[in-house]
Amino acid sequence: MLRSAILVFLLAGLLLSCAREDAPDARIAITQGPDAALAIVYELRRPQTELAFNDITGDYRAAHWDLPPDFEIRKDEDREIIARRDGGRFDTLALTARPASDRLPKEYQPVAPYGAGGVLVYTGHFWPLTQHDARADVIFDLTPAPGGHAVAFGDNAPALENWQSPMAHPAFVYLGPLEPIETDAVMAVIDPQTPDWIVGEFSRLVPESFEKLSALFGAAPETKPNLFLAAAPGKPAQLSYAGDALPAQFQIMLEGGVWTEPNDQAREVFIQATVHEAVHLWQAAARPGASKPPEWIHEGAADAIAAEVMAALGEWGAAELEADEDRARRECARELGKGTTLNGAIARGYYRALYACGHVIAAAVARAEGASTADFWRAFIERAGPEGYSEEMFYDLVAERTGDPDFAGAVEDFARKPLARPEREIDGLFAAAGALARERGR
Repeated sequence: MLRSAILVFLLAGLLLSCAREDAPDARIAITQGPDAALAIVYELRRPQTELAFNDITGDYRAAHWDLPPDFEIRKDEDREIIARRDGGRFDTLALTARPASDRLPKEYQPVAPYGAGGVLVYTGHFWPLTQHDARADVIFDLTPAPGGHAVAFGDNAPALENWQSPMAHPAFVYLGPLEPIETDAVMAVIDPQTPDWIVGEFSRLVPESFEKLSALFGAAPETKPNLFLAAAPGKPAQLSYAGDALPAQFQIMLEGGVWTEPNDQAREVFIQATVHEAVHLWQAAARPGASKPPEWIHEGAADAIAAEVMAALGEWGAAELEADEDRARRECARELGKGTTLNGAIARGYYRALYACGHVIAAAVARAEGASTADFWRAFIERAGPEGYSEEMFYDLVAERTGDPDFAGAVEDFARKPLARPEREIDGLFAAAGALARERGR
């Protein structure tokens, strides 16, 4: 009898130990507070001397995260560290995170006001890292203000508990009073301040563009996309469109008085930029690898594929396509003329180079191989596989699909080397692409 009791006790201890080992590294409770502030509580499985996070450009965390007085935050190369001032271990940390006063450049906004009484949270900036700089194994508890909704992907609940993204990736989560709208194409949260004509364009554009993109890529998105559309008054003459995309999600923030009434300029900006963000839903099937390849690879291609979709939708004809490519060529030359390489543009804050010069490369490659940029990306997604893609993989595929390693080398030089005369280099890239196209046509 004693032996049986001991065996039961040992088995129970073993099961408890296994359960502890299977537990996540941390539970992160995010609760919506007043004025778009978030109450954040970290409960760690084991006591730690620090929490590490991917760095955010500037001093966002130091300026907008209110820590307990016995904790501090510091930069450590490309990470930010939160630790006790006395170096001691801790297993719980409670802080308050407030939205930035201005939009952070080329960053997902950690927490942003979203419509009256709502916030949009990007979980990636609250997600700690392991010692090897991978994202830790965490679960989230996400709670809106009383009476609100927590919305992410297909979930719509009074709160999300023990939540992890179905895409195994940082995600947007809406916390607030708005009831999401679910259709065959999407789960959408739309701010009622958004002008009716934009909601109408959005409702028409999403299914039509998704159908075209599914045809171009030969596949639908991995899961039903989750979209967020909001508007803010802004200045009377302002026309601002800010968009961010994640696997199976994108968000749009419109600001300015020009959006109030229908007009051709606002309509074209809205349609083209929304299609660009939608392209990212399909591109997300190819994730960047650990080497963190340059962003012009996917941003420039998204611009080029968006142009192809605009033509497929009947929004643009040949003249508009040519004018769009010409704009990209001029803007790329202007950005690289500031004394940066394309690969170094983001470090200098020249974000437009990522789009314009990436578009130039995508268009030149498409011309050289006699196909579309969407064709290239279908192959790129397949090549990337579960390990993700690298810059080198991109050049290798350019060489393979154009049949010319020298052309791929010219593309690589264009991205990596300083260009004394960017206009001439752009012209040369397209001349080489045209020569390959003519050779193929013989």
